[in-house]
Amino acid sequence: MRFLRAFAVGLITAVAGMFLAVFASDYLTKLYHVSNMEGQRGMTVIFLFAPLGIIAGFLMGLITALHTRWPGFIGFLKTQGLSLLITTAIAAAVFGLVWLGADKPPHINGKNVALEFELKIPGTIPIPTELNEDSIRASLYANNRDNRYAQIDIPSLKKADGFAIVSGTAMLMSHSANRSLLAHVGNEPRASQFIDLKGLPAGPRKESETWSDWIIATQYADLTPVPPEQRMSIRYRVRMVE
Repeated sequence: MRFLRAFAVGLITAVAGMFLAVFASDYLTKLYHVSNMEGQRGMTVIFLFAPLGIIAGFLMGLITALHTRWPGFIGFLKTQGLSLLITTAIAAAVFGLVWLGADKPPHINGKNVALEFELKIPGTIPIPTELNEDSIRASLYANNRDNRYAQIDIPSLKKADGFAIVSGTAMLMSHSANRSLLAHVGNEPRASQFIDLKGLPAGPRKESETWSDWIIATQYADLTPVPPEQRMSIRYRVRMVE
């Protein structure tokens, strides 16, 4: 009878542990920039952390129940409550330690920060006549775990002085002093042009909201040089977003 009660406590705590693990790992995997490609992040949450939460919760419930002596149904409820309390406390402690170790997104005045940029494309690079979201692509690279596509505002495209200029934005998701922008136009087989975002601090401040000077690409992502007549350039600033 005592073992059956311990098993029931462990089973209920296992369910609670699973939900705690899913909610916590869903947030933490985003914070640690786990890739969403082919459902990788979702599978990590469901097939790794959820089972770990079940196992940890069941063991905690079982151990708690076997070490308590409260009789009757009230005793069962007290044991169950204690088990859930201990499991939640341990989960919160682990969550806190992992959260402290994460490279969290920078903030200005408590708000998230986005990189706003203008990409200048020389006339020597042909732009597709029929524009869509794949006509002009850019990604903001900080490190191997923080490499995300920028949102290009295709309708903002304008032409002046032999150049095409288009606006884009990308959220800043980590503190990195070595950010760069990779830009590509159309379906050319060449690698993206590599533009080092000089002067963008790891943790942008209020003064970073002013436009930078134009920065010219000198090499492709494969480190081969860009011909002078085909070099793109960008200027950027940061802005606070909700």
